[in-house]
Amino acid sequence: MMNLAANRKMITIAAILAACALPLVITDEYALRVLNVFFIYSVVALSINLIVGFCGQLDMGRAAFMGLGAYWSAILAVRLHFPFFVAFLTAGIFAGLVGAILGFLCRKSSFDYLTLITIGFNVVCQVVFLNWIPVTNGAMGIPKVPVPEFFGFAFDTNLRFYYLALGFLVVCYVLIERITKSKLGRAFEAIRDDSIAASYSGINIQNFKVLNFAIGSVFTGLAGSLLVHYTQYASPFNYTLDESVYQLQMAILGGLGSLPGSLLGTLILVVAPEISRSFYEYRLVFVGFMMVIMMIYWPNGLLGKAGVGERLIGIMRFRKKEPEEAGR
Repeated sequence: MMNLAANRKMITIAAILAACALPLVITDEYALRVLNVFFIYSVVALSINLIVGFCGQLDMGRAAFMGLGAYWSAILAVRLHFPFFVAFLTAGIFAGLVGAILGFLCRKSSFDYLTLITIGFNVVCQVVFLNWIPVTNGAMGIPKVPVPEFFGFAFDTNLRFYYLALGFLVVCYVLIERITKSKLGRAFEAIRDDSIAASYSGINIQNFKVLNFAIGSVFTGLAGSLLVHYTQYASPFNYTLDESVYQLQMAILGGLGSLPGSLLGTLILVVAPEISRSFYEYRLVFVGFMMVIMMIYWPNGLLGKAGVGERLIGIMRFRKKEPEEAGR
């Protein structure tokens, strides 16, 4: 166990060092921009994995929370002239509070009904982004969002932002991993595997579900805030239900219940369509075909834990124990 932990630590350190050195090899501005988007979306995929993969709550409205963080940060930075650091942190807090409220309202909802509620919430948020013109500027969005800046140092180039986004991903990954390895994470997994047994063991199912939803929303809101400061534009058309499905596919493809799987799934779905612009036009066909093949042959995802993927895709059956099994 000690050797395994040491090996994982060495692999992690080597991966971070390799990522830090990557701009020395890849100097193309477009490639750096794709990698920056990959880092931010990886955090979204990690938050989805925390909610869906580790707690078993099927959330199909993550784009709404990304939009909440983005618009909150854009409004504070553009209209109220708050510094980036304040807008960024409060965007995560705001998304977390909204997530806590939604989680509280859905705390008694079952797996299927939670899916419908989050879909509806995503649609409602998009309508608000599109029609609350005095606040969100409607379909025109909020342009000229300032770039991230710390103590006078602006991350105004793709290379500079690369290291900011990489650091953001590393910090979020470490925090989410610590959560999943803690007593809190084990409670989430117990709820995912068997909520009845978890309840009998003393876990307050409803409170832990709300907490899980709120924590995941904080990370999603932070990612939305960082992305809107990078693109310098908040658009209501970036936070649709299709976007939520696309983000959920990142976590599913890599493997629910696997944090490295979230990175792998995001890498495939973000980088692969960018290899060719002509190929990009058919990305939805590519993603759909890939998901069908994977659900048939690898229902747990590429790096997922056994039993998690089946639950998400609907292979969730209650069967009576055979007499031989019951006697064991």
